[in-house]
Amino acid sequence: MRLSEIGSKEIVDLSKGSSHGQLWDTELLFEKKDGAIRAVLIPSYHSKGPFKHASEEWIKLPWSNIVKIGEDMIIFQSADLD
Repeated sequence: MRLSEIGSKEIVDLSKGSSHGQLWDTELLFEKKDGAIRAVLIPSYHSKGPFKHASEEWIKLPWSNIVKIGEDMIIFQSADLD
């Protein structure tokens, strides 16, 4: 699978039912030895009134927490994050 095929997919937290933007909005952490994706860094958004504002904080999502990469979204389980 190529990044160009999954970059526009929405990232959804199964535990909280919340959206975290698209994969294009993230940073990927790779293993130096084999190039495998180890984690996804998702921008943390803080609500301020009806608008969301990006902060300088990131949520580190281990690749192993991804439950499903579907046709329209990437679903992850956040129970053991934070």
